[in-house]
Amino acid sequence: MSPAAVSPAARVILAEDDRSAAAVLCAVLGRAGYQVHLAEDGPAVLRLLEEHGPPDVLLLDWMLPELSGLEICHRVRQRWDALALPILIVTAKTDAESISAAFDAGASDYITKPFLGAELRARIAAHLRTKRMFEERRELEERLREREKLSALGLLVSGVAHDLGNPLASIGGLAQLLLRSEPDAERADDLQHILTDVERCRKIVGDLLSFVRRQPPQRRPVDVTEVLRATLELREHHLRGSGIRVGLELACTLPAVHADAHQLQQVFLNILLNAEQAMRPHGGTLRVSAVPFSAPAAPARRNGTGKAPAAREPWVEVELFNDGPPIPAEVLPSIFEPLFTTKPKDEGTGLGLAICQRIVREHGGEIHVQSDPTGTAFRIRLPGLDG
Repeated sequence: MSPAAVSPAARVILAEDDRSAAAVLCAVLGRAGYQVHLAEDGPAVLRLLEEHGPPDVLLLDWMLPELSGLEICHRVRQRWDALALPILIVTAKTDAESISAAFDAGASDYITKPFLGAELRARIAAHLRTKRMFEERRELEERLREREKLSALGLLVSGVAHDLGNPLASIGGLAQLLLRSEPDAERADDLQHILTDVERCRKIVGDLLSFVRRQPPQRRPVDVTEVLRATLELREHHLRGSGIRVGLELACTLPAVHADAHQLQQVFLNILLNAEQAMRPHGGTLRVSAVPFSAPAAPARRNGTGKAPAAREPWVEVELFNDGPPIPAEVLPSIFEPLFTTKPKDEGTGLGLAICQRIVREHGGEIHVQSDPTGTAFRIRLPGLDG
């Protein structure tokens, strides 16, 4: 299931100035499970779009105060196409000229008053299905493009790793031999620097290989709390030495997840190391939590009426929060991009979070980051196993 599957009910902006008609439409849409935002005139519609972004569906009355439904159509289509934002015109006008004018303005559909609630729900559901299919296809195309790039990068990296492996082994081995018999402290220090840089080069090559080579995961039912405890134990000594206090908040009962425990540990460890590096100068608090999360069923599973099934799917939400310096706002959108890093050259390759995102997505989950002056929180949601 895609990350979008855990989003709330589809959001509808309803533009209707007649209070009786608005009440009926709100009731019909509310019973179908939609989240409705009501606008009583044209400017109010534009304000909602600016403040909250595009909804899943825009339902417009033709005759609105100040700005007509057609004028709003024209303006909306300058920013969002019909696949990104379906617009349904609801009006008493039934002549062919009016219908043609509505579609020319950019309407996706045209519903005449008086309307049937079942017809309205069916039309909205149909447009939502089309929109979802378009979004899924676009996501699939993006993943295919990414795979093609990774395939080419994989061939390049494999060749580079092979060509660098033997020289690095020779340099490291010779430096170790010289270090054992070097009496001069200054030269011994230089040799130690060589060994440190050799190890860094090996790590860079290893991270590149890990990013481009997708090892088949060994998945089984996994207790996320056990993976979190084991990961924290690996860094317990280092965290204490850096003056970092750890708070662990784990729910007593969590659904198991179908996952590769080693890959999940790689995700948690990467984020943990990033937090440790951010807090290292002054210490701080690291809070790790894991709680059950009841996600609504996937929109793709909605029936033709647009009504969501009653069942809710069990998920696990893991949060790793640190109160260190925040991630700059201009950097935040790029932190999951491969090879992007703000760390000093000897502390990161820019692949850690990209690998984390890939692993989480391959497990059917989602990963998000939020950062402000109070600290930085990474939230990971993973689908759980039923029963």
